[in-house]
Amino acid sequence: GLWSVQDRSSQLIAPSLGPLPGEKILDACAAPGGKSTHIAELINNKGEIWSVDRSSRRSRKILDNAERLGSNCLQLLVADSNELIVKYPEWKCFFDRILIDAPCSGLGTLSRHPDARWRINKDNINELVGLQSQLLHSLSPLLKRGGKLVYSTCTIHPDENFNQIKKFLQLKSEFLLEDEKQIWPGEEDKGDGFYIAVLTKLKN
Repeated sequence: GLWSVQDRSSQLIAPSLGPLPGEKILDACAAPGGKSTHIAELINNKGEIWSVDRSSRRSRKILDNAERLGSNCLQLLVADSNELIVKYPEWKCFFDRILIDAPCSGLGTLSRHPDARWRINKDNINELVGLQSQLLHSLSPLLKRGGKLVYSTCTIHPDENFNQIKKFLQLKSEFLLEDEKQIWPGEEDKGDGFYIAVLTKLKN
């Protein structure tokens, strides 16, 4: 429990949330828990982190990692993040920070997963873009005014990254893009390719 393994680029995501002790934080696609436990470390286990994943099998890894690392502020929920606002209407404008480390094509990780270049095609990309958009729109109502939403992927495809956020902002005028960064494979001391967008909610 003294350390946990993350890619160099992946390590930038939790700090980009700017989490503070005492805050309510949602990690919407949390398994296997690397970023949830990183957030817990950043707030010194003083807060409320909801780690949500729809896979019960993968969610067990969140529990294992949280226990090993002593992350005792995590609350695990096995659920589809797209359905949270329906199942938990009291969560509207509830969270100070939301992390959407979205399912993606993984094209930024080809150095570790070279087979992805043969598994991913245009139809796969379009399906993932739709899912990512759904997550952004269904989770944004859960963020309180003044809160931060971080959207991240481990891909370099513009439709999953810059174009995805551009379309979201065109439809959601209550959000402001504070920062976005495309990390290319080999940057950040030879880490994976990642995209990170930091959004602030200006009004409910």
